[in-house]
Amino acid sequence: MHSLGLMLVVGGLCTGLSSLAAAGDVREVRPRPTIGAIRWDGWFKDNPWEKNLQSAEWRDRLPFYATTDSDGKVAVCSDSQDVMQREIDYANDSGLDYWAFCYYHPRSWDQADSYNYGWRRFLASRHKGALKFCFILQWGHLGPADGWPETVRQLIRVFRHPSYFKVAERRPLVFIFNWEHVGKPFGSLEAARKPIDRLRAACEGVGLGNPYIVAQVFSAKDGARFVDTLGLDALGAYSAHGGSEHREYSYGDLATTNREYWDSFRSVGKKVVPLVNAGWDGRPRNYPGAWYAAPTPSELVDNVRSALEWVGRHRASCDANTVLIYAWNETDEGGWLVPTISEGTRRLDALRDVLKPRERRP
Repeated sequence: MHSLGLMLVVGGLCTGLSSLAAAGDVREVRPRPTIGAIRWDGWFKDNPWEKNLQSAEWRDRLPFYATTDSDGKVAVCSDSQDVMQREIDYANDSGLDYWAFCYYHPRSWDQADSYNYGWRRFLASRHKGALKFCFILQWGHLGPADGWPETVRQLIRVFRHPSYFKVAERRPLVFIFNWEHVGKPFGSLEAARKPIDRLRAACEGVGLGNPYIVAQVFSAKDGARFVDTLGLDALGAYSAHGGSEHREYSYGDLATTNREYWDSFRSVGKKVVPLVNAGWDGRPRNYPGAWYAAPTPSELVDNVRSALEWVGRHRASCDANTVLIYAWNETDEGGWLVPTISEGTRRLDALRDVLKPRERRP
């Protein structure tokens, strides 16, 4: 093309963009919301939870690493470096951005540290660079109050890891769950403000940035009180299920309840990290209340897509630009993405089609 023609084309393009901008039609290009999944690592050797999956009724949800001995007894143990390598590869291939590991302070109870093998195996993996991670602090399991300064130092060491997940201009993402135990160990909700402020100040003091702290709650009203009293950043959930009757509901009902949670959190004027349930069925644990039919892969990804679109529509309420899924491996509670013996990788394959469209794959 001759230089004069090129100048005319470029000039016309610039004029067109200026006109669109003046009309308000050019919008900020924002990256796709990131996607994380909760990891609860109770599947250590001889754990107390695998007994919940012994019944033939529940064996279709056994993860790929489950084994059955010659007597038909099931063992569910993911506490090995080999299993972790495979899980990282599965998660990365699906398009997940990070895992949110449940963290239990080792001094919370006698076996508390048994539940921390997951993030330690992750950090020891040669594949860890393929995925990020963050922590879900368990409010009732943060160790003794007099040990909080040391806990802060331990958390800072973890937050400094290059694989620790950051949001909203490089702020370490932290979830906090189990608010019903707010009096343990700090005495009261109001008293808990000081240790949270201490964590924030310590992080900023070493150049990590102010942690982005999300309260995981079941009630928007309670959550708003936690955010206001403690100076937190956003509301989210560990699981966003409902249903008042002890019966089965459809997965569509669960997806609807998820959306009701997001809307309720936004309605109280708080920032939101939407939670998507990959399921909820606690009958193996003898939970009362509702349970939901397991989703088909397409139903699951429709719910995930809905969350991504919700974040896109409500940018001012979603400055973390992320969505969390319950869960990677809450198998006996009915929420999982981890490949199972019966289903294989179908859930993750469907998720990959949303998170890593073919035209963007290498």
